[in-house]
This record gives sequence, structure tokens and C-alpha cells, in this order.
Amino acid sequence: MLDCLVVGAGHCGLLCGNLLDRKELSYLIVDGGENIGDVWRHRPKSLRLFTSRQFCKLAGYSLPGDPEGYATGQEFAEHMANFAAINDLKLQLKTQIVNLTKVGDHFVAKTQTGQAIHAKTVINASGANQVSIVPPFAKNLWSEVQQIRCSDYVDDTAIAPNSNVVVCGDGATGRQIAAELSGKHNVTLACGRVRKLVPNRIGGHDIFWWLHKARVLYASSRSPIARILKRRDPIPVAYANNAALIQQGVDIKPRAVNAELNNILFSDGTVVQADVVIWCIGYKENVSWLRLPGVNSVDDLVAKKGITPEPGFFVVGRKWLSCRASELILGADRDTTRVVNFVQEYLAPAIKVTQEGYQSS
Repeated sequence: MLDCLVVGAGHCGLLCGNLLDRKELSYLIVDGGENIGDVWRHRPKSLRLFTSRQFCKLAGYSLPGDPEGYATGQEFAEHMANFAAINDLKLQLKTQIVNLTKVGDHFVAKTQTGQAIHAKTVINASGANQVSIVPPFAKNLWSEVQQIRCSDYVDDTAIAPNSNVVVCGDGATGRQIAAELSGKHNVTLACGRVRKLVPNRIGGHDIFWWLHKARVLYASSRSPIARILKRRDPIPVAYANNAALIQQGVDIKPRAVNAELNNILFSDGTVVQADVVIWCIGYKENVSWLRLPGVNSVDDLVAKKGITPEPGFFVVGRKWLSCRASELILGADRDTTRVVNFVQEYLAPAIKVTQEGYQSS
């Protein structure tokens, strides 16, 4: 039986495995992807990380390249794969956990192939951005209208030239996709709530350099600073603000509220005909595989900095798990260290018995 099963081989899962290995605890990292970093490999080719390379270290292992430059998703995926290889992490890819239950004092994880993995503890490092959201009214569109989830968008090679493209969602991904497509297509961007758009660089430094130095990123999730950040929810894409996009030919619309035939309807009553709709309105978490009595909702996964109501079941890699940095690569070391320490403390009675020469539980 494993001391710990880590679900998810993203950067947080790999860091957890490395820490568990250093503590001489038996573990296994499982992931449904074919390769380490597949989530990053499948990001839009033009998309770059928010944080510069100096803030993409994994347990001190630096991302090659200009520290002040911004890596592509492919670069970071290779960085993750190299980190796993150098540290000889115990991984099992192409393994999707479809059912996690608790039997007595240990967990049983069933995979899509029927394999049962037994572990004393489990760390859920699968991340919260698992399933891209498509609104119910999307089904009203004609089948001839090409619909693309943002998680499936890589580039515009599958889009016919001069298409009428409606990008729904004006977060970082939606704005970057709209900017990328504006040169070849007629693009409309449907915006949602107002968010603060900030520049990537200020005074010659990555904006996160300033936030890191000021310790703003590490303020407790319940602090006054955190409340301000949550309310404003800033994203570093000022270069793709409304004025810049309009200059590139993008038509800015308010929120999309309905669809009919090949038309997208907006909250101001206007309508745009679409050949292609790209849904970038957010993600939701898949928790259908969790069959644990202590976990009744997604909120249970971020309640206490990685400790969930289910004893022995921990979580890492969630927005505002402990602070703003929790969902960033630069905050992963802090959160994974804390969570692996929780695992060690939970296992402490069993470890003590083993050290005294008795049979471990």
C-alpha cells in the first residue's frame, strides 16, 4: 500500500512527488495524459505564461532561457518533463482516476482500466481548470456553426479564412485569441464583468516581480489585501485592452446571452452572425470521481489551505488555496511543502510504529 497517491502530474503534482520522495514516503503520481505537461502542450501556440521564466522554477530547478522573458506552454511542458526525469519521479501516465472511495482507514482509487490503487493518503493535484464551460444556449446554434472550446483551441488552421468569429469571454485567453485572429478574420469579442487589466511589465520588471517583492502575492486569502485582489481580479493583459483590440479591428460587445441559428445575441440587444464561436467563459472542476463522505462540494477542496474535511485527503494547486500565489507556479513550492507536511503529520503514528519495529498499519 502506498503512503500517498498523487492525482495529477502538473507542476504541483510533480513537486509533491519530489517532496514525498525526499521524506522517504512511498508514493505514485498518476495522470490521464499521454505525456507530462499535456495541458500546457495543448494551449494556444501564441499563448505565453503570465510570469517570466525567473518565476517558473520547480524546487529550484530553473526554466532555461532569458529570465525576464515569457515561456510558451510547450517550453514549460518540457521543463516539467525534464524535472520529473532528473528527479526520477514515480509516475503512471494514461491513468484516469474514475472513482475514489475510502475503505476503513485507507483510500481505494479505481482507474479507467479497472486497476485499484490503495493508499493511506491522497493528494488531489488535478487542478481546478479541468472542463471548459459552454453555456446551455450553445445548443441553439446551427450545426454548421463551428464551436470551439478554449481548451481545444491551438491556432486558426482549422478556421476558414475571413470567417466571422465570435470569441465569448474576455479573460486573458479570450483577449489573446481575439488579438491573434483579428488579422485574418472578422472578430467580435463578447465581454463579461469588468476586470482590471494591468501591464505585464512595469519599470522594466515583470509585474509579478513587484508583487513578489512587496509580498502581496503571499497575503493570506482572508486578509484585506486578498479581499481587494479578489474584488478587482486583475489580469496582466493590458496590451489587449478594448482600445488596443478595437484598433486591430475587433468589435467589442457586452455579454453574450443567447444564440439562435447562426446568430449570437448580446445583452444590449444587438446580434452578430457567426461562422465560428470560441467559448472562453471559464472552467469548472470535475469532482464526479470523488466518492468521499467528507467532500460534498468544490468548496470543501479549498477550505483549510490544503486540508479537506475528509481525513487523509488533501488538495493543492487551487486558486486562493492559501494566497494569490497559490494558482501561480511561483507559489507552488510553498503550498506543496505545506500539504506534504500535512501528509507526513497524518502518517506520523504509522511511521512511528514502523520505526519501533512493529508492523505498520
